[in-house]
Amino acid sequence: PKRPACALCPWVEACAAHRAGIAETLPKKAPKQAKPTRKGMAFVVTRGDGAVLLRRRPPKGLLGGMSEPPVSAWSETAAQDDLTQVPDTLAGFVPRWRRAAGDVRHTFTHFHLELAVWRAEIGGMPQAPDGHWWSKPEALDGEALPTVMRKVLAAGLRD
Repeated sequence: PKRPACALCPWVEACAAHRAGIAETLPKKAPKQAKPTRKGMAFVVTRGDGAVLLRRRPPKGLLGGMSEPPVSAWSETAAQDDLTQVPDTLAGFVPRWRRAAGDVRHTFTHFHLELAVWRAEIGGMPQAPDGHWWSKPEALDGEALPTVMRKVLAAGLRD
């Protein structure tokens, strides 16, 4: 495609690109479609021994069955500072949220994702809410965390 051998080609007489002098510019790549940007919130909760609260994503769909800290729904219009978006399982469990220093940006095949990271620290050793578990810091490498969720944890655990 970059240097067509028109002199050797049996179709040169019938070639419209050769006649027009544009054979070296073809084929043209189609322009990439702009990817939409979805937004959401991620919630990193730690307890007294440094363990992090995780849950499993639904078995089907994007990142199906993998581990994650609790997150809100992702959409193009989602607010990133609306604490009413805290998952119901954490309502009343976490007394106070604070915004982490940095947000997380990640690109999937069909969209960009921007997650505002919120963090909270819970004293003592409370039981995890239903559908969640505590993962100690030394066990995080063994968790089935996708790259985007590892970025979320890094942002949420950074002081």
